[in-house]
Amino acid sequence: MLILNVKSYRFNIIFILLIMKNVRLVKKSDSKKVNALLNSTFGPGRFARSVYRLREQRPYEEHLSFVYEQKNNILACISYCKTILNNQFNGLLLGPLAVELKFKGQGFGVQLVEYTLELIMEENKHDFVIVVGDFDYYERFGFNKISQKVNFYGPVDKGKLLIKQLKKGLSFSNINSIKFS
Repeated sequence: MLILNVKSYRFNIIFILLIMKNVRLVKKSDSKKVNALLNSTFGPGRFARSVYRLREQRPYEEHLSFVYEQKNNILACISYCKTILNNQFNGLLLGPLAVELKFKGQGFGVQLVEYTLELIMEENKHDFVIVVGDFDYYERFGFNKISQKVNFYGPVDKGKLLIKQLKKGLSFSNINSIKFS
């Protein structure tokens, strides 16, 4: 058993080092490249989405904004901003997560989500992470559908609003309705 743990630990270290070779914090000088990536991925209509209403109110958490870069090309990016559930639980909204269209399916987005969620869990400052996305994609990271009535920042497809609980013993299942602010 100890050998398995050591091997697993070594694998995790190697995996993290391989990821970190291409993953880095967003720099101010990246803004044009990141915006071009977001425009090509989501189009200009992204500003009409409800999640951007929150992003207009709250800045991105700079220490959780990363890019995946190869040969000075930004191929993917991820950011988070703070949100609050029912005025008592502190959380983060994941997004945007964008991957250059011709590189989709190569795992760059997965690496960014895994890496940043690990950082968030190590910080131990937040109760949950929410994302508006496809359950089939985000389920692998521990996200679940929200069954309660939801009051979001604007119109949202409730089937795409997902939550990942971060603190053990914390449960949102006994809450009748969820309001984000």
